[in-house]
Amino acid sequence: MKTSPPPNHSPRSWLTVLLVLLLAGLRALADDSSPVGDVIEPIGMAPPPPPSTATNTIVDGDIVGFDQLAGFKVKLNNDLLLNTNRPAWADEQVNAMIPARIQAATGKKISVDGFMIPLEYKGREVTKFILAMNQNTCCFGGNPQVHEFIIVTAPGDGVEDQMDIPLRVTGHLQVGAFRHQGTLSGIYRLSAQSVNYAP
Repeated sequence: MKTSPPPNHSPRSWLTVLLVLLLAGLRALADDSSPVGDVIEPIGMAPPPPPSTATNTIVDGDIVGFDQLAGFKVKLNNDLLLNTNRPAWADEQVNAMIPARIQAATGKKISVDGFMIPLEYKGREVTKFILAMNQNTCCFGGNPQVHEFIIVTAPGDGVEDQMDIPLRVTGHLQVGAFRHQGTLSGIYRLSAQSVNYAP
C-alpha cells in the first residue's frame, strides 16, 4: 500500500532516525549476552539473490547480498557512534572492521535486494531512502547494525514510495564510515541508477 509522505523530510530528520536506530541497537547489544554478530531470525527477508559472478571479490555487475555486506562482525561503542572531538579517529576504527574485499567494492556498480525506508521526498517521490536488509527494520521497528543497511540516493527526480515489497537497487557503491555533525550515519552509500521489484 502506497503511503503519503510526512510533512517534513529534512536531512536532520532522517539523521535522527538513523541515530535512534543505531543507539537502540547498541543498547540491545549491551543487554544481550549473546556474542556480537549472532544472527537474529528476521520476520521478513528479501529473496536470496542469484549467486555472484565472483566468490571473494565484488566486481562491476555483481548482484551482492546482505549476506556479504553484513557478513562480518562490528562492535560499536558510544565513542564510535557519536564523536565530535575525534571523528577521523572514530572513522578509522569503524573502517578497520570492514574486510578489505568489501572496501574494495567502492566505486563498483552492483545490485542489492532489500526493503525501502523513505528518508527524503520531492513532492510524492522518494529521493533518498534506506535499503534495509529485512523487514524487521523496514516495518517492525528492528534495530539494524551499521552494515545491515545502505543509504541510497534515488535516480532522477526520485522513485515511488514502495515500503512493503522487496526491491532490487542498482548503482555505484561507496564503502566507508560517514558522519553528520559527529554522528555515524552508516558505512554504505549507493547512488542508484535503477530501482525495480526484486525478482
